[in-house]
Amino acid sequence: MVNIIRQIFLVPKCKCCFRPADGHNLCDKCRKELAKCRIANPHLPLNKKIDFINECYASYKYESTAADVVKGAKFRNPAPFLASLLDDISIDIKQILAQNNIDMVLPVPSHKSKLYTQEYDLPTEMAKRISRYFGVQFSDCVTKVRKTEKQHNLPRDKRKANLVNAFKVNGDLTGKNILVIDDVITTGFTVSTVATELKLAGREKVYVWCYTLNIERKEN
Repeated sequence: MVNIIRQIFLVPKCKCCFRPADGHNLCDKCRKELAKCRIANPHLPLNKKIDFINECYASYKYESTAADVVKGAKFRNPAPFLASLLDDISIDIKQILAQNNIDMVLPVPSHKSKLYTQEYDLPTEMAKRISRYFGVQFSDCVTKVRKTEKQHNLPRDKRKANLVNAFKVNGDLTGKNILVIDDVITTGFTVSTVATELKLAGREKVYVWCYTLNIERKEN
């Protein structure tokens, strides 16, 4: 009976398909598919210019299995994703932190209303794990003070306006090199808005790392 209970509740779940997995929270099939989404040289800056961001980095392309991994973590169960997050990205983050002299990590924040329906905020949990593992300061000095429409529900030309006056920085960040953490970046408008507020607060440099980068399709 004990073995049956252990098999049901303690066997790691695949962070993509949620079937039984190995200690890294991936089944054999999803491991192979996730590897295909890996960005080459993720420690090197992306060829994606975002206003007020010094450099942008990503570990995976937001497609197929990598997209399913993020969606599963955001809307189904974050535990498998977070349990193996550092297995996926620790080498990437270590190099990014070192080569940019990062002093602080902070998440792209969500509005407090999100926590009424969801007990966790994925970028925040990611940033906390990165902070603890690498011994770099975690900060929640950026807050989202205005509830906005979901960016993915809006056309590109409305997304920037949707974020006006949405974020606020508390505290003086003069001289800090900051790495902003997010799960998905598409247009970059959200992280750009966060970076704008950080610059006004006296930040030295702002870098961004996301787990997945969504390569935009041109809109008609």
